[in-house]
Amino acid sequence: MDIETLNQRLADVDAAISNVMKGGQIIQTRNGKVQQASLSELRAERAALEQQIAEFNASGVLTNNQRNPTFAERIDNFIGFFSPRWAFQRKAHRIALRGANAYENVPTWRNSAGWYPTDGSAEALNSPNRDLARRKARHLERNSEIVNSILNAFERNVVGKGFNLQVRTEDQDWNNLLEELWSEFSRPGNCDVSGKFSLNEILRMIVRRRLVDGGILAIKVVDNDRRIPYQIQLAEVDELEGPAALQSPQGNVIVGGIEVSDCGKPLSYYLRKNSFETFVQLEPERIEAKRVYFLADHGRPSEVREMTPLARTLDKIHDLDEFFEAAVFKQKINAAIAVWITTAKDAGPNVGSSLVATGGDGSGKAGKAGKGNRIVPGSINRLKPGEDVKTLVPSGQSSELADYNLAMLRQISAGHGLSYEMVSRDVSQVNYSSARQNLLEDWKVFEQEQQFLIEHFLDFVFEDVVLSAILSGRIPADKVPRDFYKNTSKYLKHEFIGQGLPWIDPYKEALANKLMLETGQTNLKEIFAKKGKDWEVKKLAAGIQQEGENNAK
Repeated sequence: MDIETLNQRLADVDAAISNVMKGGQIIQTRNGKVQQASLSELRAERAALEQQIAEFNASGVLTNNQRNPTFAERIDNFIGFFSPRWAFQRKAHRIALRGANAYENVPTWRNSAGWYPTDGSAEALNSPNRDLARRKARHLERNSEIVNSILNAFERNVVGKGFNLQVRTEDQDWNNLLEELWSEFSRPGNCDVSGKFSLNEILRMIVRRRLVDGGILAIKVVDNDRRIPYQIQLAEVDELEGPAALQSPQGNVIVGGIEVSDCGKPLSYYLRKNSFETFVQLEPERIEAKRVYFLADHGRPSEVREMTPLARTLDKIHDLDEFFEAAVFKQKINAAIAVWITTAKDAGPNVGSSLVATGGDGSGKAGKAGKGNRIVPGSINRLKPGEDVKTLVPSGQSSELADYNLAMLRQISAGHGLSYEMVSRDVSQVNYSSARQNLLEDWKVFEQEQQFLIEHFLDFVFEDVVLSAILSGRIPADKVPRDFYKNTSKYLKHEFIGQGLPWIDPYKEALANKLMLETGQTNLKEIFAKKGKDWEVKKLAAGIQQEGENNAK
């Protein structure tokens, strides 16, 4: 029995249940009353089929659950007893009939005849592969130049020098006060519980861990003994570990260490707790969801846990790294020029010794053929009488290697939404127009990540920092607006300006901005936002305008 048969039987059972629910078990026909299948039996059959399908989605293997055969199966078994050929043809025609009712745009092509993908909920598909994919991704993070080029590109362009906070209330003194508070909070030792990271370093780590691990956890910590009581504690996703029970004491389901409600909303997180003195793993610690920022990469509504985005390109990156290693080894062999000397059987023992003594190893000792199966560049080796050397020259041209590298790296880059030039740092084949087009497309990807950091982390952290500073007295009560608690959103109005779009050709960019300003196609706010700067700063604005005028002359 295959998964296609199971899905079809499930559909048939659902149709039978629907008929019973609509017409009852006893229906009137022209030939009299007919009793349909028992509703309880149908539901039991459906539950058995769902269990088989779920087990297959989780393990990829069909299990044979003990159950009574269906009517169609009994007919197939009866026919097969007398004629296996007829039974085979019957099954083949039935499968073909089901296939005729499938989507016309998803045929079984000749080159994809064995393509029957597994499907299911995100957690059913990801949970068996999550840990292995993360280990592979971390291995490549440690050893692959390609992966680190991708990671560095995101860190460099998404975070860069950091995000500029601009408080946008009508009270300029209040704006300056909050901006100074945020600047102090962003320093190393103030925002991080461990005292190791600045806010920019935390943001870069979030970007990196989202790409490699699939996510990271940032836990809110309040320490009233500190000047700024609000701090952040980082935790890796593999620290998520649910308790032995599959349900919380409140009766909620726990999926991969995350307690969720019926609608999938995270309620709490269970984090692994270790004893550093005894190195004994303790019972996981339950942390309420309101204290946790779970900054994960989620691609489906049914995902509770994370999945590394590198999963889509892991194999290609690994293959390309191995290919490079083999290519380098080949070039090393080709570059190792060695001389081999043969001597006749009746030759004296000292023949050729002078040549060997001046060999490339500089030791003055006679070399031994095949020692360690290595070819030392510039070496002179003596063979035993009667032995000969045959030259092995690896095939393959450098152009083929370059083409393969180009094709693979383009696929890998595209898998992460980036251009080949951004990942490879090779701009030998681009001009201004193509470089700008690639940069604009790359920048859309980086802007999405910037927006994620702002919407899911920075906005909330800013509000928490301000509220904790007010409640702790870090901000004096006489400087807090009287109606702050009535109009909190009014006095927390702000904007984060991320890393700006870099220049390609400053002259052309300045002229384009000047022309668009004159024609009303843009404004200073949009221009400065693209550069990651505050449009309200008059001097900067004047500087840009003057630059454009000077270049125009």
